[in-house]
Amino acid sequence: MKLRYRLAAGYLLLLAMVFASPFAPAASAAVTWNPQVDLTMRGERPPGEFTTAGDWIASFAPQLTVAQPDAITWWEILGRRRYDSYARVSGPTPATDLASLKFSTSPDENSRLRLDARYLSTRDPIALDPEVSLAYSESAIASGIARLDLWRVEGRYNIRARSHESAGLSDGLAQSWEAVAFPYHSPDTRGVVGWRGRDLAIDGARAMTTSAVTVGFRRRHFESLWSEFEVGAAETVDRGRGTRSSDLAWIAGANAERGTLRLPVDLRFRVARDVATTGFVEASLPARRGGLSARWERALDAEGGIFSEPTLTHITTLDARDTLAGQYVVRLWGSIGRTQAFDAGGSWLKTYRTSASLSRGVLPWLSASLDYSFLKQDAAPDARSSAFRRGRIGLTLTMGPS
Repeated sequence: MKLRYRLAAGYLLLLAMVFASPFAPAASAAVTWNPQVDLTMRGERPPGEFTTAGDWIASFAPQLTVAQPDAITWWEILGRRRYDSYARVSGPTPATDLASLKFSTSPDENSRLRLDARYLSTRDPIALDPEVSLAYSESAIASGIARLDLWRVEGRYNIRARSHESAGLSDGLAQSWEAVAFPYHSPDTRGVVGWRGRDLAIDGARAMTTSAVTVGFRRRHFESLWSEFEVGAAETVDRGRGTRSSDLAWIAGANAERGTLRLPVDLRFRVARDVATTGFVEASLPARRGGLSARWERALDAEGGIFSEPTLTHITTLDARDTLAGQYVVRLWGSIGRTQAFDAGGSWLKTYRTSASLSRGVLPWLSASLDYSFLKQDAAPDARSSAFRRGRIGLTLTMGPS
């Protein structure tokens, strides 16, 4: 069975488990229904590999969000499908499918369970999320995060899978987990003992496995500043190269609000080291009518595609949003990403994305937006077929509750 269908079946099972569990909301709880429809007319510059007859494309995208908000338990399910009709090709044809589930429950102040699952299948590389660095002709991305926080224990589990329609491209599956115990607990400091693991697979075969044990602390210095540090040892089995290595493992992180230590922005970072250095640095400047944020991230992943081994991805994003007079909202967003084989001498792809939009509410149930998007992907000499560029301008009318 193709990976994307196995993942879709897994999400249906996850939905059934959540709503059959003791944490599920009562049948009498208030449920909100939010239908929405987007009507879009787009003009595109011929992109090369992704060229489809017709430079003018009309899109119709129905969406439904069902949610149950509650102080203790809440959940939200979203489903969306986009149909495209090209100027010189009969249509419409399905272009993008999106489904997501969010669930959270907190019976008391020291206990919380959170689940976040998402599935995106698309033929449109510009429709990918900002954190997706690479573009291919047709792919599906499934991801999930589960997080359990208790007084003495924390647990995390992440999964991300990417499958490709083309038989010449590899499917990738990345899983990571961590379990943390707090043997020492005071109002400001917690002692930490942690176990973390990572498993990367390409086309169903394990490529790399890492396991690490660390000890350290987390400390809240004052209300707007906390830090963490852990150190230990990690062992990695690289099946692609047939090697086993032992490495020093450490984790360092901090969260500081604006004004702390005279910082002009809110700042968060977390960096970890085992067989590779990964992590993120994020700065944001919230404003009354908008905001500005920047993020740098480095991840060890199983991207798949042209890569038949684990990959290292660097991505930098910048996002600016402001509300102008007359309720116009302008947004500028851009990113630069580079993905390369874990073996430094292997293939690489570098992707540039940028977008700009201007939107405004017309009626309580109608809004309009004008946007421009640009995507360029460069490739190593041995992967020239993955290099292309694409530009798009579009006008969208959104109908639904505001």
